[in-house]
Amino acid sequence: MLVSGKNSNISFKAELYDFGVIPSKKEATAIFNFSNTGENPIVIKDVKATCGCTVPEYPKKIIKTGEGGEIRVIYDAKYPGRFNKTITVFYNGKDSPKKLIIKGKVPYPKEIDSIK
Repeated sequence: MLVSGKNSNISFKAELYDFGVIPSKKEATAIFNFSNTGENPIVIKDVKATCGCTVPEYPKKIIKTGEGGEIRVIYDAKYPGRFNKTITVFYNGKDSPKKLIIKGKVPYPKEIDSIK
């Protein structure tokens, strides 16, 4: 039986990932490492992104006290400009949900100088 409540806790090494400048029309991956720092096992119930250009992958197994894992976030850099996306992690702990953020910039294509 899985216990939920005040003694289940997930701790991320970082809650923000800055890609900096990434190439247009490429996928880029951020990895958020975490550990179970609570007294009870944790289960990540769901991870949601703010848009379809951001796809999270997360462990579906029970994570025991002292163990860890990672949430991978794949960003599809289709559109130029700055981006700032929120990933929401739902789990069986008192501080659920946790927010993770990815940000960066996709450069605009260089304009073709057709005027001579």
